[in-house]
Amino acid sequence: MKQGFVKSYDGTRIHYEVMGKGFPLIFCYGIVCSAQQWKFQTKYFRKKYKIIHFDYRGHNQSESPRHPERITIEGCARDLNAVMGELDIKKAVLIGHSIGVNVIFQFAALYPKKVSGLVAICGTVFNPLKTMFHSDIAIAGFELLKLAYIRFPKQFPKIWKKTIPSPVSNILTSLLGFNPQLTRQKEVKTYLSGVARQPTQTFFYLLQDMSRFDGDEILKKVKAPTLIVGGTRDFIIPIRNQYAIYRKIKKNAAFLRVQGGSHCSHIDMPELVNLGIEKFINQLQAA
Repeated sequence: MKQGFVKSYDGTRIHYEVMGKGFPLIFCYGIVCSAQQWKFQTKYFRKKYKIIHFDYRGHNQSESPRHPERITIEGCARDLNAVMGELDIKKAVLIGHSIGVNVIFQFAALYPKKVSGLVAICGTVFNPLKTMFHSDIAIAGFELLKLAYIRFPKQFPKIWKKTIPSPVSNILTSLLGFNPQLTRQKEVKTYLSGVARQPTQTFFYLLQDMSRFDGDEILKKVKAPTLIVGGTRDFIIPIRNQYAIYRKIKKNAAFLRVQGGSHCSHIDMPELVNLGIEKFINQLQAA
């Protein structure tokens, strides 16, 4: 495995890692997550393909920009462009989960010639707070969290780091973010420990940007073949969001419905999702 750093458009150092050989697949994880989220896909696809992971600005080994208002989806997409330039990758299949879906669609709108295909897993290009938990209650919840963060900037990060890995948070995440009958508790704990390590400002700036993302305008610019994956038990970004994307780009899209899949369908049922992605890639290469 090769690892390195590249300076993005605004000088922010972005971490990346490369493994395997063949046609490049670039993975874009969810908000305040890590490449560990893709471990089942990495293990499966590295046998045939070149796998690229990179850390968004403000995540893991990448730097936070000097100006925190640059922690945006477009900023992450431009970071990906810098990584592709550093690795001399002309074209790739981009695979995104949750906010990673926003990143790959934003990238496709900015750099259409660099995209062979898109795989959008359990994401939306519209305001996720309007449909989270099948209601709009998350809008008020986010505003309360944001207010607490603004009013108590020193105390809030400490509370965040202690609360996220707690047993209560573990149970809620298991029930809402994963299918507890399919995903091991070890995966949930790994996910939460990773979230707790991320700067709180990264979460707030990116989620705020995600809620303002102009999906209609972005989708008009996306021409690449797209596989959309949705889980029937996704409470975070319910499957109707994925169907909304599919309807807008139907002529150039396929849909994989994961029965019983949660917001992390690629972790709940990795074999099914991996086979769906592989079939999609084979069709791209045969075209």
